[in-house]
Amino acid sequence: MSTDPTHPGQRAEPGLDDRLDALVAEYSDRVAAGRPPERGPYLARVPAEARAGLERCLKMIDAGLATAPGALALAPGLVLGRYELLRELGRGGMALVWLARDRELRRPVALKILRPGLALEASHVDRFRREALAIARLRHPNIVQIHDVGTERGFHYLAMEFVEGPSLARVLEALGRERWSAEELARAAAIPALGRRERSLEQALAALLAPVAEALAAAHAAGVVHRDVKPSNILLRADGTPVIADFGLAKSDGDPALSMTGDTLGTPYYMSPEQAWLSHLSVDHRTDVYSLGVVLFEALARERPFEGRNVLEVFEKIRTALPPGLRTLERRASRDAEAVVEQCMARSADGRYADARALAEDLGALAEGRPTAARARLGGGLRRAWSQFGLWRSGVPYEYRSHRTWLGLPLVHVISGPRQPGQPRRMARGWFASSTDVAVGVIAGGRVAIGVIACGGVSLGLLFSWGGLALGALLSFGGISIAAFPFGGVAAGYLAFGGVALGYGAVGGFARGVYAMGGDAAGQHVITEGARTLDEHEFFEGVLGFDLPWFRLDSP
Repeated sequence: MSTDPTHPGQRAEPGLDDRLDALVAEYSDRVAAGRPPERGPYLARVPAEARAGLERCLKMIDAGLATAPGALALAPGLVLGRYELLRELGRGGMALVWLARDRELRRPVALKILRPGLALEASHVDRFRREALAIARLRHPNIVQIHDVGTERGFHYLAMEFVEGPSLARVLEALGRERWSAEELARAAAIPALGRRERSLEQALAALLAPVAEALAAAHAAGVVHRDVKPSNILLRADGTPVIADFGLAKSDGDPALSMTGDTLGTPYYMSPEQAWLSHLSVDHRTDVYSLGVVLFEALARERPFEGRNVLEVFEKIRTALPPGLRTLERRASRDAEAVVEQCMARSADGRYADARALAEDLGALAEGRPTAARARLGGGLRRAWSQFGLWRSGVPYEYRSHRTWLGLPLVHVISGPRQPGQPRRMARGWFASSTDVAVGVIAGGRVAIGVIACGGVSLGLLFSWGGLALGALLSFGGISIAAFPFGGVAAGYLAFGGVALGYGAVGGFARGVYAMGGDAAGQHVITEGARTLDEHEFFEGVLGFDLPWFRLDSP
C-alpha cells in the first residue's frame, strides 16, 4: 500500500461512513455499559437512505450477535497485534489505511482496517478477508504482497506491503495536460528511473502499464479477477516498478460489493459494461482488460471516457455509449495506442483482448514503437465504421456521440436500442442526430425528428420531412403530410399530392383546392377525366415542371 493520499481516498471532513462508525461505536458502548438506548434518535441522525443499514447493525448489537470496537479510537501509538499505528494514509467506504510499524520484524507496513460499522456483519468481514486470500494465492513482483491478517480489540486488519511511491492517479494529476515526454512523467512521479529522453509519454506509460497487465494475467491464471483496476490502485515503488493493489473486490461471482450505506464499492468510471449492469451479466477476466484500457485512455487523454452527474448516469453511459476516439481528444496519441484502447474497451467482452497477456504484448509493442496487433485487427476507418454500423443494427442499447463539435453541437449523436424500464426519453442532439426516441439536428431521424431534414414517426423538417406525421416548410412525405409541397395519405399544403389532398393546388384520389386534379376533385379549376381545360393543365405542368401526358388536352 502507498503513502499516496489518493489511495484509497483523500483525508477529508468526516463523511457519512465516518458518522456511521461513530454512531455504531457509541451505541455499542452504551449497550455494553448496561444502558441500551432507543434506536430512533440514532437513526434520525443519518439520511433516510442509510437508516436500513444502520438499524440492522444496531439490532445485531441489541441481540448480542455482534460487538463494535466501541469508543476505542484509531490513533498514533495504538497497538493492534504486533503493529503500532503511526499515521493515517487514507480512507474509503470499506476500510481505513494506516502506516504502521511491525514491532517484530521492524519494518513499515500498510495496515488496512475494516470500518467498525461494517465489521458487525459476517458478509463484510468475509469480503474483507477475501482480499487476503486472493493476494496470498498470488506471487508476482508487480502485485502488492500481504504479510498478515488478524483481529484485535474488535478491529479486523490486513498487514500489507508498504509502497513508498505515489499512485498513478497522483502522478497523472501532477503531470498536467500539456506535458508529453518520459522525462516529464519522471519529474511528476519524482522517480528518475521512469525518464528516458528518447521516449514519448505514450511509450513511457505503455512501459509502465505492461507489467501491470502481466500481473493481472498471473492473477487470472490463478482464478482471481481484480474487478477494481484504476489509477489509484496502481502504485509505484521508489525504483519505478508498478504494483497493482486492492484486490478487495476480487472474486468470481457477480454479486456487487456494498458498503453499509448501500453504495457500490469500486469506482464506476473504470467499470466494464458487464459490471455496470450490476449482476445482470457475468463478469470474467476480460473486465480487468476493459478497466486497464480505461486507465490507458485517461493517462493519454487526461480525461476519462465517461463522466456523469451521478453514478447512475455514468453506469448508463458505460452500458450504452461508445467511448470517444482517443485521437479526437489527444492528437499526439498514435493510431496504435487508439487501437489498443478501442480493443480493450470493446462493448462485448468477446471483442476485447482474449487475455491480459495479449494486452501486455501490445503494450510492450507500444513502448518500443512497434506496430500493435490491435491496429492490424481493427483495420482502417471504413472497417471500424462498418463494425459500429453492425452494433447499431444489433438492437442492443447503443449510443455514440462524436467528441468533435461545431457551434456547441457534436457532429454526430446516435442513440438506438430499447429504453430500459424507468429510463426517461432519450434525446439525440447533433448536426447529424438519430434516436429511437427524439432527435434534433440539421439532419435528424427518430421516433420524433426535428431538423432541416427530418425523418421519423413524427417529423418536423425545415426543407424536407418524411414520416408517419410529416410537417415541413418546403417538402414532406408521410401518412399525414403538411408542407408547401406535401406527399402523403393525407396531404395539406400549397401543392398537395395524396390519397386525400388539400391545398391551393391538390392532386389525389380526393382533391380539394383552387386547382384540383384527381378522381374526386373539387375547386375553382378542376381536372378530372370528364373535365379539364387548358388553364388547369398549364398550372399543374408549370408547377411540376414536366408534361402531363395522361391529361393531354384534345384538340377542339
